Amino acid sequence: MILSVCPNPCLDVYYYTGVLKEDDTNRVENPFLSPGGKGVNAARVVARFEESPHLVVPLGGCIGKCVKKLLEKEEVGCIIVEVENETRVNTILEQKDKGKHILIAARGAELKREEIKKLHYAVCKDLEPDYLILGGSVPPGLPDTFYAAIIKNYKGTKTRILVDADGEILRKAVAEAPFAIKPNKHELERLVGRPLYSIDDIVEASKEIVEKGVEAVIVSLGEFGVICATKERVLRVIPPKVEVANTVGAGDALVGGFIFALHRGEELEEALRFGVACGTATVMEEGVKLCKPERVKELFHSVIITEL
Repeated sequence: MILSVCPNPCLDVYYYTGVLKEDDTNRVENPFLSPGGKGVNAARVVARFEESPHLVVPLGGCIGKCVKKLLEKEEVGCIIVEVENETRVNTILEQKDKGKHILIAARGAELKREEIKKLHYAVCKDLEPDYLILGGSVPPGLPDTFYAAIIKNYKGTKTRILVDADGEILRKAVAEAPFAIKPNKHELERLVGRPLYSIDDIVEASKEIVEKGVEAVIVSLGEFGVICATKERVLRVIPPKVEVANTVGAGDALVGGFIFALHRGEELEEALRFGVACGTATVMEEGVKLCKPERVKELFHSVIITEL
C-alpha cells in the first residue's frame, strides 16, 4: 500500500487572464478548481495509474467539503481528519500574455491539540504502508517535528518514507534518516546552508545528506531534470524537451510517479525515469491538472539517464 500524508491541504483556484491590471477590474475566465498540496498531488498522480493510494488529510469547513468531493471524483481514497477551521485556499493567476503566473498561498488555519493527535494517530496506527509520502508544509500549531516523529514511529518496519518538504521540518526529518527526500535546488541550499552554483555543488551537497543516513536524495532541477545521489552512485535524469504550459505540481507528480514505480517493483533507475516522465507530462498541462497517463507513457522512453 502507498500512503500519502498532506498536513496542510488546500483548494487551488486557478484563474486565466491576459495581463493583470492594477487598480482596475480584471475580467477572467471561470476558475479551474483542484485539490492541492504536495501530499495531495502525489496521491492524485498515483491514483491515475490504477493503484489504490490512501491519503491522510485534515479537512474543515465548506472548502474542506469541496476538496473532499474533488478527491472522490478522482478516486483518491481518503482518511479524513475532520478539523474545525476552514481548509485554506491557494490562488494562482496565470497571465497568458506574459507567460508568467502569480501564486498567492495561504498559510492555513491553526490545528488544535486534539486535531494534531488525531492526525498523528491516523498516520501511525493500524496502517502498514509499503511506502509513505510526507508532503508539504505544516499549518500553524503543528510542530516542525511532525514528520520526524512519524519517521521515528516507523523505524524498524518495512515502510519506506519519502519526505518532500522545506526548511526546519525537512531538516528535522533528515535527522531521523528517512528512505528518501525530494528537495529542489533552493530547498537543498537551505538544508545544507550554502548556495549551490553547479551540478558538482548539488552532487556534493546531496552526498552530505546521504552520509546522514538518507538512502536517496532526489534533487529536482526543473527543465534540467533530476540529480539522484545514493551511497553507491549518482544519477542524472534528463527529461525530453517539451512545450511548458505551467510548472505547478511538477515536483509532486515526480514524487507520485517515482513511488508508484517503486511500489510496482521497479529498480531505482526505472522509477526515476517514470517519475521524471510524470513531472514532464505535468508541465505540458495548463493549470494544476497534473499528468495524463497516456502522455507519461509516450515520454517515458525519451527520458535519458546517465551516471555521474
